[in-house]
Amino acid sequence: MNLNKIAIGLVLVTMACSSNERETPKGVKFTMVREGEGRAGSPGEYVMLNMVFKDENDSIWNDTRTMPVPMILQLREESQNNPGFEEIVHMMKEGDSVTFQLSAKSLFEDTWEQPIPEGMDPESKFTFYMGVKEVMSDLRIREMEQEYIEKLNAEQMIIDGKKIDEHLAASNIDAQRTESGLRYLITQEGTGEPVAAGNEVSIDYAGYLLDGTLFDTSIEAVAKKENGTSVGKAYGPLTLQAGSGQVIKGWEEAILLMKKGTKMRVWIPSPLAYGPQARSAIIKPNSILVFDMEMIDIKR
Repeated sequence: MNLNKIAIGLVLVTMACSSNERETPKGVKFTMVREGEGRAGSPGEYVMLNMVFKDENDSIWNDTRTMPVPMILQLREESQNNPGFEEIVHMMKEGDSVTFQLSAKSLFEDTWEQPIPEGMDPESKFTFYMGVKEVMSDLRIREMEQEYIEKLNAEQMIIDGKKIDEHLAASNIDAQRTESGLRYLITQEGTGEPVAAGNEVSIDYAGYLLDGTLFDTSIEAVAKKENGTSVGKAYGPLTLQAGSGQVIKGWEEAILLMKKGTKMRVWIPSPLAYGPQARSAIIKPNSILVFDMEMIDIKR
């Protein structure tokens, strides 16, 4: 047996292992599992992280693979980084994967700036496995946010479209559908030319949820009929400029289908209304809206 070869081999293995061990400026050790070929981020840019971390009992506290949206962190100036987690992220570049341990004290108090959970040993260890998937500029973040919103809207449009079509079928209503997903039924034809973008229009309306709950109207008689009162609101046609973005997308589209005197009912999927935002106690996230609309006047 060649002891010299064995000794050389042990030295090489030791050197290889030690070359993967790193340390932050504040003394936190981590291991480079895989070194990527991408670039490092600069303060103000963002990094998309893949991450799993667990406690000493192997209970997983977070796994980005199960999250509906990716984990994104904005890089700060090096002097502002908390010791440990942020320091390590700041030292990574695109494609890098690392593993490290942080104490409960470092994780909760230094990184998250919150109290350690009651009964937890401050020195108990959390093990992290983390990789930088992408380094992103502010522009890329905005593009990504828009892509995500469009994805959610497309999914919600399918859900809302099915609900609207089931409602229409149950009510034996033969409504028309636009390319965007708006459904409408003209109950009284108007006269003249349809509304064009830039026209000033005056519209009477009554707005309902899909179950028939009234949430707003410009018509006093409708308010009295539905609520038994008309106190606290000024009634009368709503005046606005078509195509100016003053109202929800579903309204903007519906207005351009109308002529003077047109009466119509429109069923608006939530992505063309207020989307995932609650508008009021009645209009909850992802609410489908139904409007009866009458074009009172058009000024061209």
